[in-house]
Amino acid sequence: MTLKSLFFAGAATLALASCSSLDDNSTWDVNGGEVKFTSYIKAHRASGTAWADGDAVGIYMKQAGTDLSAATAVNKKYITDALGNLSAAAADQAISYPAAGNADFIAYYPYTEAVNGTQIAINVADQSNPAALDLLYSNNAANVSASGNAVNLGFTHKLSALTFTVNSDATVSTTTGLAVTLSGIVTEATFDLATGNVNVPATPTTGNIQMNVNAAGTQATAIVVPASVSGVKAIFTLNGKSVEVNVPAAALESGKSYEYPVNITISGGETFVSFGQASISDWTTVPGSTIDVDFGGEGGGVVDPTPDPTPDPTPGTGTEQVIFEETFGESVSKGSDGYWPSITYDTWTSTSGLTITDPIVEANGWKYSNASVRQTSALDPHVWFAANKDSEMKISGFDTTGYTNLKLTYSITANNSGDQSDIKVVWGGVEVAVPAMAIATTNTYQEVKLTGLTAGATTLSFVSNASDNTAGFRVDNIKLVGTK
Repeated sequence: MTLKSLFFAGAATLALASCSSLDDNSTWDVNGGEVKFTSYIKAHRASGTAWADGDAVGIYMKQAGTDLSAATAVNKKYITDALGNLSAAAADQAISYPAAGNADFIAYYPYTEAVNGTQIAINVADQSNPAALDLLYSNNAANVSASGNAVNLGFTHKLSALTFTVNSDATVSTTTGLAVTLSGIVTEATFDLATGNVNVPATPTTGNIQMNVNAAGTQATAIVVPASVSGVKAIFTLNGKSVEVNVPAAALESGKSYEYPVNITISGGETFVSFGQASISDWTTVPGSTIDVDFGGEGGGVVDPTPDPTPDPTPGTGTEQVIFEETFGESVSKGSDGYWPSITYDTWTSTSGLTITDPIVEANGWKYSNASVRQTSALDPHVWFAANKDSEMKISGFDTTGYTNLKLTYSITANNSGDQSDIKVVWGGVEVAVPAMAIATTNTYQEVKLTGLTAGATTLSFVSNASDNTAGFRVDNIKLVGTK
């Protein structure tokens, strides 16, 4: 993998190599029954979302519904290109469809020959190549029949990511040279390809992990085993002094990324380090706590948790909650008519209780919406707003009564040159301003964040006007949070 930017880089543009557009109806040809594979990565990798040429994955094929132990193709090595297409590493690694019946596919990254049955050994003690530690797993391709379509493997994270983002004020001359060590943390585990679970022994192997710190000393990162971190210390070393601080979490969970702001300031001749509230970049929100650390005196020491020295100037009362989150699922396919599903005819929500409609269809008596749910080899299911056509995606079935600090985030990109504000947002029947910003790279998502939303709204719409949308837009990962 190529380290484009450690953790949470913007999504990379991927496309079907055989297609002139991400949205045409081209299909792959079946070549003597050989299976063709494409792939995408759900959320972000340690090295960014894009595959790099030469990345190797292992793929299993089994009869649909059977155990992985009975796989007919075992740990076949496939190589990705930068577009997410996979090809067999050698002729004897190529997988062909079974002579009869459908198939399930299991895949993982990074490839290893050292698979013991269905078990892969995990060791995160050496963090010198974090991308190689970012275990990815795919089990979305189930009950697949032989066809001309490529099997699209969707990969998800199975380990945990931990990031300390270091901020300092004018009292600190530099954080260059900062070192951060995780002490007493679980370093070994196994991963079961059959279940998709990371398993830690009852008596785990623990040790020290040297986190990767950038040259400026402003960010420390590590890929770690999802396990209890009770008693695990973060050792900060700067200018010859070290301080041990409890990692502010009870346990790290599989597929979650924990990001803690660390504030450093010098007061009264002593240096103070504080952990702020944990947040997330693209995986799952994980609440944290606040810890102050005295970095001065005789080598320093652990200090009891105290209020954040730099709290939010306008904090809300209560706890921030996810009101709804819509990711449009793991996989979607064209119907028997050859078209992508319309949002008005099926329920595509991944969150119970929501309803998605197109009021423009209803108002005009049309049979089909110009907005549809689709995916590409690079982008998992999302809503596509066709260019030069009117359409609307209205989400209802939620209630923001009693909430404060409402925040809406979503991912957006365009098929051609366009601006994110070309897709309008209507909150509770009232249009809200979307900041104008050109799509930096076509078919690569950028995040929009809208704040200051009024409480009490029960509907949210994304509107495409034919006169504004000349590019064709994709919207995904819609998330609404509020404090209550």
